[in-house]
Amino acid sequence: MRSKSIPPVSLQVNQSRYCHLEKVIQRSQTGLHVACAGHEVCRPDYVVKRSAFPCYGLEYVESGSGMVRLNNESYPLRAGVLFVYGPTTTHHIVSDSRTPLRKFFIDFFGREAACLLRAGSVLPGMAVQVSDLEIYRAAFEMLLAEGDRGLHTTSKTCAALLRILIWKTAGAQPPNSAGDNSAQTFQRCRDLINAHHLELRNLGDMARLVGIDKSYLCRLFQSHGYPTPCRYLTRKKMTRAAEWLVVEGCRVQEAAQRTGFSDPYHFSRVFKREIGQCPRAFACRRK
Repeated sequence: MRSKSIPPVSLQVNQSRYCHLEKVIQRSQTGLHVACAGHEVCRPDYVVKRSAFPCYGLEYVESGSGMVRLNNESYPLRAGVLFVYGPTTTHHIVSDSRTPLRKFFIDFFGREAACLLRAGSVLPGMAVQVSDLEIYRAAFEMLLAEGDRGLHTTSKTCAALLRILIWKTAGAQPPNSAGDNSAQTFQRCRDLINAHHLELRNLGDMARLVGIDKSYLCRLFQSHGYPTPCRYLTRKKMTRAAEWLVVEGCRVQEAAQRTGFSDPYHFSRVFKREIGQCPRAFACRRK
């Protein structure tokens, strides 16, 4: 297959940062390769319209709003929306003039690319609303910083970060054009649980804390690719207990009490299920 040039970047931006890793695109090349990546602060008149593309493109909206049309499907753009287009995907991206888009993008190619996209929740022509907005932003920033280093490991590191970004989309749902705020609701609920996990005991406590129905809270976690709220809470408690055991030299009984377990034997069983070792063995192996 004949090599193709890296696509030109848009001129309809107020600010931009780019890193270029490959001079030419060879879609049949083995592995996964990042051609270029960037961050753009779009102008109010930002419009991109393409009927084809030389490789795959992944874009993530950091803030602002707009609309993207991928083949024959339209999706609203807002914070947390991630979309992908491929060599044969027609795509039309428009920024809202009142709240211009700020977004990241990665152009990539290689034989691994199609399989990788299938492993996540996005294929070319699809958009999803992701949670963990700060984690996504940090991952894109890390990829851009790594791209600027120019080391012999840079290409492999950027490809690894791209894999993580796509794998994390597993379980994400398409954005709702009516303005579904489930991603924001989920992030609020998760942040509250993270902040108060030592005070919480069960699903009812969590539902009361976040102010929503227990069944809806379970559906919310499931729809965003997380375990049940109870399993998530347990994992948070055991992770904190592991820190106490290693860093503070905390006794097992004390760690159990701090995490809300009246029975240290029950605590030990749960700890082993979540961490993989009983508390005493975990603490001793790390001394």
